[in-house]
Amino acid sequence: MKRQLLALSVFLGLISFGLAAFAVADNPATDSTERFHRLRRERIERYLLSALQQNDVDLWLVLTRENNPDPLAADLAAEEAVLPAALLFEVKGGKLRRRAICANFDVNPFRASGIYEEVLSYGREGLLPHLRRIVQEIDPARIAVNISEMEPIADGLSAGLKSYLERAIGPDYAGRLVPAEGIISSFRSRKVPEEIELYRRAVALTIQLEEEALSPKVIQPGVTTELDIANFLRRRMQELGFTCAWGGDGCPSVVAGPNRGHSAPTDAVIERGRTVRIDFGIKMEGYCTDIQRTAYVLREGETEPPPEIQRLWQTVVRANEAAVAQMRPGVTAQAVDAAARSAIVEAGYDEFVHATGHAVGFFTHDVGPLLGPDWPDRYGRAVFRKLESGQIFAVEPSAAVEVPWMDGRMGVGLEEEVLITDDGAEYLGGHQTKLILLR
Repeated sequence: MKRQLLALSVFLGLISFGLAAFAVADNPATDSTERFHRLRRERIERYLLSALQQNDVDLWLVLTRENNPDPLAADLAAEEAVLPAALLFEVKGGKLRRRAICANFDVNPFRASGIYEEVLSYGREGLLPHLRRIVQEIDPARIAVNISEMEPIADGLSAGLKSYLERAIGPDYAGRLVPAEGIISSFRSRKVPEEIELYRRAVALTIQLEEEALSPKVIQPGVTTELDIANFLRRRMQELGFTCAWGGDGCPSVVAGPNRGHSAPTDAVIERGRTVRIDFGIKMEGYCTDIQRTAYVLREGETEPPPEIQRLWQTVVRANEAAVAQMRPGVTAQAVDAAARSAIVEAGYDEFVHATGHAVGFFTHDVGPLLGPDWPDRYGRAVFRKLESGQIFAVEPSAAVEVPWMDGRMGVGLEEEVLITDDGAEYLGGHQTKLILLR
């Protein structure tokens, strides 16, 4: 009965805000664990072999243990491992061979996952002799391990476990270790069809909530504060059973007036003649969205934004569209960034000092090609990765301009979720082309 009442409450809440078509059928937590287990198997079966082959790797070797697990432990059914476990993904005869080595009391979750063809256990002798034997048996020319300077999700091999690994496999094989960044980027960032459909629903809801927040129902110029808008979104998420896509007071981010970058909402009042930007996302069944919408609060006597604001907005829209026009399988992330960046600079605005976009998934800033410039000490090699079908990106070029009636640089932001398809790209959930106007 409680479940029925909860479902009815959610449904009525959606209708009250014009969301009946969105149809959240269940509480977001329902069946999410089972779905995650099923989808992680499908992702491995669809994408991991090609990721290994593209990166010319014979063996991907992941070591993990409790209290300091590899960031991909849950993706590989190792989230419950207590003692050190080794997960080995080998390319053999054009096929993927999957083996796990774990402590004798850690065996069941690995077998139950359906990921591994073989699960070997160790007792008092420990992991080392088994790992050594299998690596010698495979005799790989290149062994990918999870080490990375710039990508946290791909940097799971701790210093202690790396030392242990090198001792286990010996100096010859230790000399064959290479970073697994490219493998993880390809395999982990691509979504299977069921995930894409879930993402469409999550994006539609995120956009709807932002549009609700940027409406006269919520904003009264001269009265409403940034914090009021943020609290409205927090209440709506709580009503619908969702959480914010990232933690802390900075989700949702609401900025009215001068640019502040990533910033928690304040008690600043929404004044006329200013833009209002919301940077916001929800976490729905483990997947995070990240979308920005911008509104302009008309001054007395205005029926449309002043020319300098309108031109700024149109430039950002063109930059966003220029980026998406470049997005298709095989194109480098840097090329996408260059298209957006050029549109901003050629219009006479300062170059924005952030990447054009990033992958989204289980994290707001997930692993994958980074739509950024060649700034090696900031973005590393991720900008040179090629886009692949099934990846989803948040595309977010921006621009700012000095305006005479406000102390500071007023900015506009437009962040859209974009899916890479087999032959191009598509906006998920729509595309804002006009400023939202508040009277």
